[in-house]
Amino acid sequence: MSTNLLWFLALALISVLIIYITYKKTEFHHNLAVYFLTMGLAFLMEYIVLILGDAYSYYPRFFTVQWYDDVFGSSISQAFFIPSVLMATAAFRVPIKWVVLIIGAIFGIEEFFLWLGIYEHNWWKSWYTTIILFVSVFVIKWWRHRVERPNFFIRFVTIYMAITTIFQGVTFYLTSIMKTHFYTVGWFESPYQDHIVFNVLIWIIYALLLTLIIMKFYRFIWLAFLFFADVLFHHMLIKMNILHVNTFWHPLYFSVMLIFLLMLIKKLYTYMFQKN
Repeated sequence: MSTNLLWFLALALISVLIIYITYKKTEFHHNLAVYFLTMGLAFLMEYIVLILGDAYSYYPRFFTVQWYDDVFGSSISQAFFIPSVLMATAAFRVPIKWVVLIIGAIFGIEEFFLWLGIYEHNWWKSWYTTIILFVSVFVIKWWRHRVERPNFFIRFVTIYMAITTIFQGVTFYLTSIMKTHFYTVGWFESPYQDHIVFNVLIWIIYALLLTLIIMKFYRFIWLAFLFFADVLFHHMLIKMNILHVNTFWHPLYFSVMLIFLLMLIKKLYTYMFQKN
């Protein structure tokens, strides 16, 4: 295990600790909705800034492919650490003076990672992060208040964010670790950037349909229709020479995974918004 990786794992451990404390001390079903919103917003920003814009690079040395290392490092920061901190500030109603100190500490961590050489700015600046976090605190606190009596918009956006992050996370590790499949669309010089951009784009679009199914059409007939439509979609991508599947994998497995994860997210939806 590389020394670089240990620093990222330490950040993940801090995140887990924050989530656990929040779980034990608060009404967690409301705060989980806040967590998914924050993680989803961070995920969409990373898609634009990191994947499309190549704003910075991470060096946890977990993968040999740099693009995979970037996504892995980003997931530690943007899927665990930052969302857990913002969720906790809203859950515990942290006063603004302490919020400023917390954001200052995050600025210090970013600069420390730069100094260690395990993170590098290409055109990004640490003060960009500071400004985004300061604005995010007020957005997240407003969202935390709204999830107690959520309307359709609040529930839709929260579940949409949960779907994009969960499905993208699962498919990323299927590709990077298990080597199950790979996309080639020819948009970028790097085949790995090409794959990641298309994979994320699929779930950004797909999640709209899945969110509606969870909220309005969660019945056997619609799940069956979704299953067969998903099978057809993947076979179409294979025929178009966009999707390349490993010999030990089968396109049908994508659809099985889709339904399984959809059932899981439906349970999360019930927990977050229908819990007494």
